[in-house]
Amino acid sequence: MPDRIAIHFGFSGAPDAWGSKTAFFFWYFVLTFIIAGGYALLQRTFSQKNTSWISIPNKEYWLEPERADETLDYLRRGLLLLGSGTLLFVLDLVHQSFQVSLGHASKLTHIWTSAAIYIVLCIAWIAGVYRRFASPPVS
Repeated sequence: MPDRIAIHFGFSGAPDAWGSKTAFFFWYFVLTFIIAGGYALLQRTFSQKNTSWISIPNKEYWLEPERADETLDYLRRGLLLLGSGTLLFVLDLVHQSFQVSLGHASKLTHIWTSAAIYIVLCIAWIAGVYRRFASPPVS
């Protein structure tokens, strides 16, 4: 990598600020740690002892003791998927910025496509949670 790396991009995807590769990688690792650590911590907080902050449809039914483990496992797996998608989005942005810094591109090549895919993933995850917990199964 060159000593100076594109560190900020305008709305069009063109670089508008450059910085040292040391600063870039420092903030990249800090951001990655915060994202991965945040999702890991969030997953660990899902327990039957502390469900007051969880907001899902029909919460009383789905968090009854006989269903709570299955419900919390579903949410943990969903958060793992969402966290992985978030890290992939960041990795894609870093890859695009590397391409600019190396002179292989003059701007971020598909920032809006990446953002749209990430937003669709988030919306799909939220819709999946609502669909899964929308109503208790009919017995």
